Order: sequence, then structure tokens, then C-alpha cells
Amino acid sequence: MTEREMLEAAARAVGCAHLGAWDDGMRCLSNGEGWWFDPRNEGADSFELAAALRISMEHNPPSCNRPWVCAKLDDRVSSPVQLFMEDVPDESQRADRMRLAILRCAAAQAPGNGCERTESDANGCAEVQA
Repeated sequence: MTEREMLEAAARAVGCAHLGAWDDGMRCLSNGEGWWFDPRNEGADSFELAAALRISMEHNPPSCNRPWVCAKLDDRVSSPVQLFMEDVPDESQRADRMRLAILRCAAAQAPGNGCERTESDANGCAEVQA
């Protein structure tokens, strides 16, 4: 799934119709109001997306030699726990990788979307039975 497809799916997951997508975000419409939506690059949009879908974040322990972040959706009533992990190559990239994990998790919640990733990125989602 490309970043644009994830962006469109994430918008659908929170009930927004998209009016058009560009390289740097997407114009959305919900309840008659339009706004710019770019959770991949804008922390506030990513935070709002995580809050709307009740996505939580987890981080590696400080002693871990391979840093990571994980977006987690825990709706054990109707589905298994979903985890979307991203490696953090450098601490300066932690916020960027958090936004990507949140976007992937949100996109997977849209009707008809799974959490498939391309082979080139080596990451997928994991479903954990509780």
C-alpha cells in the first residue's frame, strides 16, 4: 500500500471523504466542513487520527539496541490486537516513524483494507491473540 493509499484509507477510517490528494497531503470533507489532512507529516493531524481511532503508541526500552515504535489498536471485543511496528534508524527520526506507524494502523481500519505492506519495506502488521 502506498503512502497515498494509506492516507486515503485513514481518512475513510475516520469518516472523511477526500476531495483530492496531492504530494503533500489531502483535502478532506466531513460534516460539511473541509480541511487539509496530512497525518504523515503533521503531528497534530497524526495525534487527532490516533485519538479518533484510539490508537496507542509504544516505544522500545532505552536499553534496546534496535530502536522501534509501535502503533497499537486493542479492540479485543471484536478483533485481535493489531501492532504496526516501525524501526527508528536514528532518534531524530522517532516522531516521523511514529506518524508512519499511526497512519498504517489507521489505514488498516478502513473498510476493505488490510495491513499488507510491499516486500520492499520489510514491515507488516502483526495480529496478536489475547
